[in-house]
Amino acid sequence: MVLGRRAFALIGLLVVGMATTGCFSRATGCPEGKTCLRYMAWGNPQQFEVERQIVKRFNEQNPDLHVTVFSVPGTSYAQKQIMMLGSRTAPDVMRVDHYFFPNLAAKGHFTDLTPYAKADPSFDPDVYFPTALEECYVEGKLMALNVLFGGIAMYYNKTMFREAGLEDPWELHQRGQWTWARFRQSAIALTQFEGGRPKRFGTTVPQLPAIIACLRGFGGEMIDLDANRSLLDQPGTVAAYQFLADLVWVDRAAPTPAQGANFAFTFESGKVGMVLDFMGMIPRYREVAKGFDWDVAPIPKGPAGGRTVIKGNQLVIPKNCKNPEAAWRFVKYMASQETERVLYAQIRRCFPTRKDVAYSPEYLQTDQPPYQLQAFVESVENGRILPINERWIEWINALQMETDNLFAGRERDASVVLSRARDKINTILSEDPGL
Repeated sequence: MVLGRRAFALIGLLVVGMATTGCFSRATGCPEGKTCLRYMAWGNPQQFEVERQIVKRFNEQNPDLHVTVFSVPGTSYAQKQIMMLGSRTAPDVMRVDHYFFPNLAAKGHFTDLTPYAKADPSFDPDVYFPTALEECYVEGKLMALNVLFGGIAMYYNKTMFREAGLEDPWELHQRGQWTWARFRQSAIALTQFEGGRPKRFGTTVPQLPAIIACLRGFGGEMIDLDANRSLLDQPGTVAAYQFLADLVWVDRAAPTPAQGANFAFTFESGKVGMVLDFMGMIPRYREVAKGFDWDVAPIPKGPAGGRTVIKGNQLVIPKNCKNPEAAWRFVKYMASQETERVLYAQIRRCFPTRKDVAYSPEYLQTDQPPYQLQAFVESVENGRILPINERWIEWINALQMETDNLFAGRERDASVVLSRARDKINTILSEDPGL
């Protein structure tokens, strides 16, 4: 879900209509004598049913409160969220994709949770992974708690590796030998053509944000730490993009955009040997990836090591919430050990934000794939958060418009493509965001 500046402007025109509908009235469905809260989120049916049960348990444990949960389709969630925040009709608690969180927080839409966290003796920030909280701070203030969190790892088809006579990536990782060079060799060996047509590919080109994990292995980044200058022309960034483009056009080990159209080659179909993705793919792969063995391993290491990408989503309390103390109790519960054991250790929707859940046997031991869940632990222990800032939506669109030319083969030289993207991004970062 990536929206440009024009889309944000169009959304603003719809705010007035949204404000007059009254569709978020708290006058209905609130039991007498209770403080009622509304919680909005998105998710697949399995996850959302689990969240409903979690909310039900919270209501049972907190007889003075009553939370109702409702879902919005992911395709329209960001637009609806922006309209509600702008019109101050937002529910008491809502989940915000981190791609949008810095921008919305900078506009003052969210309640500062710092005083509630400091005054709550039951809240211990040390139980969380540092990166899980890092995403939630804005100018030193705790503005959210993280959910649906985790780092990117690599899914791989074990059956395909065995049939090709290749060493297992997890075993190579344990010996410190799982590198991007080895990844490339494996991708080439796993690829098969039949009658000039591709039968299967060793890998696919990672999509954002997974592609940033590759950049970091080569010593590259997209923007500097202050988010005011593009680093796309740095040697490591150029080398990583050239490496990925060559997988398609030199090695023929990854599908071109045309070959990959209509999901012709996917991991779950057994036609792709390796993909990079978040833990959230596990429920889907367990359901539909049939007829072959599969597992996970950490991303390969490059010349600069192996620092993967970490990303979550934030639970926030909008400024218009009339009962922020009650809303804080619910937000805290959604990041509690009890909740994370159900949502993450049982259905594997995402990685736990809490160390006591991530390191527990309940999370690490499983009788179905993927078996090497330690790979996701390592991704969070060693990874870094994304370089998302207020202007992310704008500059990432500019980047993708240029790199699409590289992966489509219209331009073969990564340095040329990235130089153009650098100039566009630097222009965006130098502009007044209010214009």
